[in-house]
Amino acid sequence: MANKALTMLQIRRILKLMMEECSQREIHRSTGIHRLTLKNYLHRFKSSGKTFSELFALSDHDLSVLVHPPRSTKDTDERYADLSTQLKRLSEELGNKHSHVTKQVLWEEYLQDRPAGYQYSQFCYYLDQYVQQQDTTMPQQHHPGYRLQIDFAGDTLCIIEPLTRARLECPVLVCTLPCSSFFYVEPLSSARQEHLIPALNRALAYLGGVPKNILSDNMRQVVTKASRYEPLFTDVMEHWALHYQTNMQATRIVRPKDKPSVEGTVHIAYNQIYGRLRNEEFTSLNALKCRVRELLDNANDRLMTDYGKS
Repeated sequence: MANKALTMLQIRRILKLMMEECSQREIHRSTGIHRLTLKNYLHRFKSSGKTFSELFALSDHDLSVLVHPPRSTKDTDERYADLSTQLKRLSEELGNKHSHVTKQVLWEEYLQDRPAGYQYSQFCYYLDQYVQQQDTTMPQQHHPGYRLQIDFAGDTLCIIEPLTRARLECPVLVCTLPCSSFFYVEPLSSARQEHLIPALNRALAYLGGVPKNILSDNMRQVVTKASRYEPLFTDVMEHWALHYQTNMQATRIVRPKDKPSVEGTVHIAYNQIYGRLRNEEFTSLNALKCRVRELLDNANDRLMTDYGKS
């Protein structure tokens, strides 16, 4: 994840591959860790004065002390202040069609003079936010597979308990790919993490791949500490993202415009799914899910026909 220290699991995996005499290119391909981040950590390993085997044998605490020197809040503020002075120029270069420059190139140039600067996805996040906030005609650009936006719909669906006729509210997960607007909707028995994670697995399977980044709001199932600069994610979400080799991102607090695509998709779900269920009754979650999937498929079929990708 951008601007977040690698986990012990990732660090030990790098050390193990170095002990096996793998090249940096091989480690990059195997772990998905960006080559500049990898280079940074290899420099930390060598600066410790210990061999890779000696580092691997250390406890998690001792290893963390060596490779993760404490960073003050002042350092974080200074990094953001420094990047802020560059955002106008970066956005202008990105908007110049004749320059053929990409965010990847801009980030690599930014990091050359700032080895401790933001990593790629956080760099892109702040650059995207700057572009969106400008009163210009530059449209928000979305690239295929770059980001998946996730959220819970404000309104729930429900099932009816057969014996008591009690209504059981079902929170609804909504995920969307901004570039194509292809989306996924699933009602859950609860919004707790143990139900959210399997639903996200099914969302990725339905969408047919894993995006480079996943953007959520500051829901407590995902974020343990909200921050404008460096949000902290739950350990479960960190491991989940590592498993899928993707990056977690969080919006700023009370800033729905940070994820306008999923906000719009929620309204599509209301129109295309909720509206068609208003006179239907379900006595089991499975029956509700099956019906929602049917309506979801129909909605995406229409969407892809309009998009020209069906």
